Amino acid sequence: METNVFKTYLKENFPQTYEELVEKFNLYSLLLARESKIHNLTALEPSEYDGKHFLDSLMLNEVFTFANQTLIDVGTGAGFPGLVLAIAFKDLKVTLLEPTRKRCDFLKLVVDELSLSNVTIINERAEDYVKKARETFDVATSRAVASLPIILELSVGLVKVGGSIIVMKGKQYETELKSAKKALELLKIKETKKDIHYLESDGSMRVNAVFTKISETSAKYPRAYGQIKKNPL
Repeated sequence: METNVFKTYLKENFPQTYEELVEKFNLYSLLLARESKIHNLTALEPSEYDGKHFLDSLMLNEVFTFANQTLIDVGTGAGFPGLVLAIAFKDLKVTLLEPTRKRCDFLKLVVDELSLSNVTIINERAEDYVKKARETFDVATSRAVASLPIILELSVGLVKVGGSIIVMKGKQYETELKSAKKALELLKIKETKKDIHYLESDGSMRVNAVFTKISETSAKYPRAYGQIKKNPL
């Protein structure tokens, strides 16, 4: 069922590249299943990848128009949503930011096997990488990385003024949004769009929210991760 829903979504939204995308995602799935046995990259079973990894990531297409932009996926893990978006949108220039070496090795394997020319992999923490890439990206994405105040602080310095931060959250989103009120003010960002949907596989709630960066980020953000975690904005 999940596979059919995912393939249907691909056919409806990417008809010109449908066959190519199916082939690439099938290979991605095989590599993830094989390497996860060794490196514990995902807790999901291979039968769940289409619905809970690939389609879940592509649902950002419902809340944001991806075109010829620069995107950074903060804490990408095994490539969700950043690598999925790079596969689907060839003209999107994607940087996958991941602090764990084994995950970066896996990402490089997938990028090489799928012959993706629009992906850069960075093995660093966001609060360190921002020192060399401040306000250089059009959009930042993240999925299940940290609470909203924390992920916004980690992401905002990487995005240009007028750029977007897209967060993928679950049923606790509204509670997290209330707790992020101070962060939104200090970081000079605002929520501009939100999409709520439910996974076909298990009915779980998903919230994809877009935040727009209103003005330049103070050089003091992001703080060191220890400070961010101990005292969220």
